[in-house]
Amino acid sequence: MTSKQTAIFALVACVGSTALLSRSALAETESERVAIQERKFQLFHEVRAGLGSMPLNAFQKGWTLSLSYTYHFNDFVAWEVVQLTGAALTSTNLRDSLIDQFAVPPEDFSAPRLMLTSGVEVAPLYGKQALMNDTIVHHGLLGGVYAGLIFGDRSSFGDTLSDLRPAVGLGLGYRMYTSKLLSVRLDVRDFLSFRRPIRDNESFEVENVLVLSLSLGFNLWRDDA
Repeated sequence: MTSKQTAIFALVACVGSTALLSRSALAETESERVAIQERKFQLFHEVRAGLGSMPLNAFQKGWTLSLSYTYHFNDFVAWEVVQLTGAALTSTNLRDSLIDQFAVPPEDFSAPRLMLTSGVEVAPLYGKQALMNDTIVHHGLLGGVYAGLIFGDRSSFGDTLSDLRPAVGLGLGYRMYTSKLLSVRLDVRDFLSFRRPIRDNESFEVENVLVLSLSLGFNLWRDDA
């Protein structure tokens, strides 16, 4: 065998080994993809009820009760069709002092009393972990974009409904599944509220409304049931 033939043989052997390695790497990649398990818990129609807090400002704080309905298109994208949130407002000593000692009208504070929102949620992360090497916990992380209306606290229910404030916000949620029908969810949502003046002494303001909530979700009418 001449030196030229030897060089050609070595080149062919090198190309062949490279092709084999590439096929092996591709097979390993495909094998890894196939090895990913399907989600054990899948959501479809979800009704959620929750309790939370609304840390507003130095004058008022809020404790919230919420009820929502969410339609899940698939494992990743969902539409929170509606969420209704009501707040029980508590007054701080500073607010009480301003009202009692300086005759500031209570309507000047007008913290959020009701919220009606809708939004789109994306849940890209899902996994399971062993708890105390005994129980498998399935959980997921999600993010959302929301919009809706906030109603300010006024002296009468009619005035509260007239004090509507458009709002947009972002949210982050963590969900832990307990069964096919139940899950527990922790949410943090931050809204920008556009407050319109409805009295002579008021002006247009952009307010920040933060809502923290813990809710229990009921998964209904599963498509695989």
